[in-house]
Amino acid sequence: MAKVVAPFLIIGTLDDINFVVTADGNNYARAKGKTGVTSTEFKNNPIYDRIRNQGQEFGHCSKKSFLFRQLAVRFNKLAKDGSVAGRANKLLFEILQEDNTQPQGQRTLAEGLKTTDGKEFLLFFESNKLRPLEKVLKIKQHHSPKNQIVTFTDFIAKEHLDWPEEATHVHLASATANWDYENDSYDTCYSAEIILNKESDKQTITLATTKPIGNHLHLTFLFIGFAIQVRKNHKFLHRKHNTNTIIACYNP
Repeated sequence: MAKVVAPFLIIGTLDDINFVVTADGNNYARAKGKTGVTSTEFKNNPIYDRIRNQGQEFGHCSKKSFLFRQLAVRFNKLAKDGSVAGRANKLLFEILQEDNTQPQGQRTLAEGLKTTDGKEFLLFFESNKLRPLEKVLKIKQHHSPKNQIVTFTDFIAKEHLDWPEEATHVHLASATANWDYENDSYDTCYSAEIILNKESDKQTITLATTKPIGNHLHLTFLFIGFAIQVRKNHKFLHRKHNTNTIIACYNP
């Protein structure tokens, strides 16, 4: 910092020099500091390696996330919140970090999903975090991923579900998806929907799908959608009231 010695005060900017008058009346000149980082510096300076590597891995997960959200797209259209894309990106990035075979910047989702913890991270991912399964469903469902079956024993609709006030009916369905996360492809099979009114009698519910094509990672989704009866039809409530959850993860 240079001090200005002159019979007058100078205030303002001249090229890259700022002239400043302090509270005690001194007049200083200081060069403008650099702001920001150039693209060349960011690319070549090793101090930014960690940021670059993390960005590269997160970008990898963001691309995979689009397909992940399509695995049960029929359910997602009826049960999701505005944060689902961001939460899916975050989930897959957490799974990627389970890859211990490569250094940061070269880790992949595929390697992360080969670990036990990586697969377990997928369980109970909610398309609609406002209506998590543990809040909506008050009894334990039984599922057999190997046979693509989900069962509710002695199910009483009125007692075993958290009903939105205006709902008159509930739609129950499951889906089994084969996710080939390495080659970015999938096949999903949906069960038939079972529709119950709020006053339905106690009964055992069985949701079954056929086996999807492929022997990669099989995910089981459970959908609970609430509706209101309009004449002879059922109209789904807004997707914020409904639930879509991954309840099982299975390597056939």
